[in-house]
Amino acid sequence: MNPTGFGTVHISLLPGFVCRTDQRVADLSDIQQRLVAALVLSDRPMGRGDLAARLWPDVPPARAAARLRQTLWRLNQATGGRLVMVSHTTLTLADQVEVDYRTAAGLISALSGGGGAAVGGDGPPPAWSVLRHPLLYSWDHDWLVPFQEKWKLQRVQALEQLAETFLRRRRHCAALELADAAAQADPLREGPRRIAVQSCLDAGEVADAHRRYRRYRELLLAELGVAPSGAIPRLLKQDRERQLALTADC
Repeated sequence: MNPTGFGTVHISLLPGFVCRTDQRVADLSDIQQRLVAALVLSDRPMGRGDLAARLWPDVPPARAAARLRQTLWRLNQATGGRLVMVSHTTLTLADQVEVDYRTAAGLISALSGGGGAAVGGDGPPPAWSVLRHPLLYSWDHDWLVPFQEKWKLQRVQALEQLAETFLRRRRHCAALELADAAAQADPLREGPRRIAVQSCLDAGEVADAHRRYRRYRELLLAELGVAPSGAIPRLLKQDRERQLALTADC
């Protein structure tokens, strides 16, 4: 039995910050949350000075170092000392800590390496639902922006790839669901819109396909003053020609 009374620690950054143990949600202060998030997003142990400078960029180094020591002490009190591994010069997240962001990154890596073979069944498993969420959506810190932008691109690309996979399998509900999630994350991106239109056409939902294209065209015109490429109109034209050919055969 763990003498601290704490079990496995789970950190969620998608879409917002939550720190959970087996028994409770830890009530961490804003600065404690930022410290943990910085360690989660780092791919290597962080130097004490680098971490202090990131958390308190406008504070002299000596004072920032003192604040870091105080924050670490309070964080250890709140989490039973199970969250952070500390040395004289560096800090890193403890090995046993589970993080949804890192799990999601692993899923994306598996998808990139295995393509559609990484996902089976009629729809994506529940674990893939994390791809719907932005990274720390309510946080507004300059150091975090590159991580948020990278995550947005990664998850949109993964959602689009998954949608393509289920489109090829003719699993139209799954394809539409994933394409719509990608479009919600990046409304101006054409790939998810094309997949959704193709899925509607394959399922015989011609009116819905045209409505989706019309709304996307209007959005691009309003936001950027441009029209979509010819990819979606070609799909609609090909479907129209196919329908006319079928009518002629009858």
